[in-house]
Amino acid sequence: MGLFNSIQEICKERVIVKREYMANLRLTGYVLSKVVLQALIGVVQAIVLTETFLILVDKQKEGIFFDNYSVEIVFTIWLTILASTAMGLIISALVKSGDKAMTVAPFVLIVQLLFSGILFTLEGAGKKISYCTVSRWSVEALGSIAHLNSLELKMQKEYPMLEHKAESFFKATAGHVSYAWMILIAMTAICIVSSIVVLRRIAKDTR
Repeated sequence: MGLFNSIQEICKERVIVKREYMANLRLTGYVLSKVVLQALIGVVQAIVLTETFLILVDKQKEGIFFDNYSVEIVFTIWLTILASTAMGLIISALVKSGDKAMTVAPFVLIVQLLFSGILFTLEGAGKKISYCTVSRWSVEALGSIAHLNSLELKMQKEYPMLEHKAESFFKATAGHVSYAWMILIAMTAICIVSSIVVLRRIAKDTR
């Protein structure tokens, strides 16, 4: 959601931004205005997504910081949307049209999915690459909040041979969840700064 919220935000206004930039537009203020707007939209999306999921699951658990873990899940989803939004702004600043931006989006999402740690156990180079993805830290925080390591497999009774191995990065502790949140915040800041730096090239745009 975060990626598609912002991936066309800059490129669709590229001609206007170039003209205004040549007339002394402050790119920092321009990009931050996009981030603030998308952050507000992201809050609504995070609440709707989380609450809909929890209603369907029909489970309420004690959280790491609060009596109910829904607050922590909403906050994690919001940070994920925010980081993805900032990542989308970099792509939007790099490309010159919305069509090109949408072409890149599926590849970015595939990378995020592959290195999230959900599909298979990450080892070696894959594990190191995952540290640079938003999805890895989002999944790590969500898995820790949900106490994923202590959950029982639904198929365990029917198939006793199935083993539920605890993942080392799902630690249900305040420090571990806070660390994952800080990484997501840091990624957001890095992506925002990077998009501003990349956008400075707009002065050389020949379109």
